[in-house]
Amino acid sequence: MQKLTFTTPRLTLREVENSDQQKIFEGFSNPVVTQYMDVTYPTFEATAEQMLWYETKRKNGTGNSWAVINEHQEFIGVVSTYNLHPLHRRCEIGYWFFPEFWGKGYGKESMQVLLDNLSKQQNIHRFIAEVEPENTVSIALLKSLGFNREAIFKEHEFRNNQFADLEIWAKLYR
Repeated sequence: MQKLTFTTPRLTLREVENSDQQKIFEGFSNPVVTQYMDVTYPTFEATAEQMLWYETKRKNGTGNSWAVINEHQEFIGVVSTYNLHPLHRRCEIGYWFFPEFWGKGYGKESMQVLLDNLSKQQNIHRFIAEVEPENTVSIALLKSLGFNREAIFKEHEFRNNQFADLEIWAKLYR
């Protein structure tokens, strides 16, 4: 299977590889990065579970994940698709970036190239994102990409010993 790579003037998005595990661990063990995530890994070894998730969804065709590399060849985060439904032409998206790269436009740039290419190459019509109402930075990114809030699921997840609401945001490609 041919690996999908996307580029912009500043970024390269390449499929996550096993050699990325150290950076994946650094992201998923960073409390600032994982503040609104329901997955964290306390050890490098535990991160093998995340690496297996990336590989499994790629192999079974339900999604994919890309390491985002900036113009200085730094690994700055990951963008992902999952729950891909080819018949219904929809998938969910997710992303995370190291805090030192926030506010530089990398999130919008990487997600825009991903959404545009997948809408063309895989004929995806609907992209969906789940986000906590308190995650205003992620909501601002989704708005800048043309996503619209469609629903609020009250007390939809249980994490950190409490229930959390989730908002559903979506973007349609015609």
